[in-house]
Amino acid sequence: MDKQTEQLFKDAQPITESVTDTEILADLAGFQVTKAELFSHTREPAITIWDSRIKFNMACLRKFPGVTHIQILIHPEQKRLIIRPCMPDAPDSLRWAKGGGEKDLSNRDLLCRLFAAKVFDLMGWDKQYRYKMLGKPAIYNGEVLYLFKLTDFELFINTSKRKGSYLPGEWRDYFGIPVEQHEESYKIDLADGYITTDKA
Repeated sequence: MDKQTEQLFKDAQPITESVTDTEILADLAGFQVTKAELFSHTREPAITIWDSRIKFNMACLRKFPGVTHIQILIHPEQKRLIIRPCMPDAPDSLRWAKGGGEKDLSNRDLLCRLFAAKVFDLMGWDKQYRYKMLGKPAIYNGEVLYLFKLTDFELFINTSKRKGSYLPGEWRDYFGIPVEQHEESYKIDLADGYITTDKA
């Protein structure tokens, strides 16, 4: 550090906030909780769905250390997907990770033409694209799950002419969910319309 910069630091006055500088908010009505999809999120838990396979990223696996098998639950009306850790011999368990035991876990593709076709049909998605959704932790009866809203996706185009990611067009008009509705939108009740997938 040169002498001029050092002098600037010595002469600097600490910033202090006075009560008169602080704005008091009566409520948060009108504010929107900005969607995480609008930011870079390479380290956030996510699922990507193609027309014939799905894949959970490594951030998902790290949320459930040592878990090699999951169940996938779908709520067709709410268009939400939940991953639930389970034992390998549990009904409808799916191996979502390679490795285990002495080996480190790594993510793997889950081939699922029928499942993917059903999801694409449910959502009205175009099969030439892939769709990525961020996951949020959810608790149900003390059990830690991960919730993915199929309506909150990032769309990826992979052609020789165009590459890139796109968000739903209606997101142009807002930043996210109104703060009053945000917390409610992530509550779950597994008794309310969720169905488990099979191995198709």
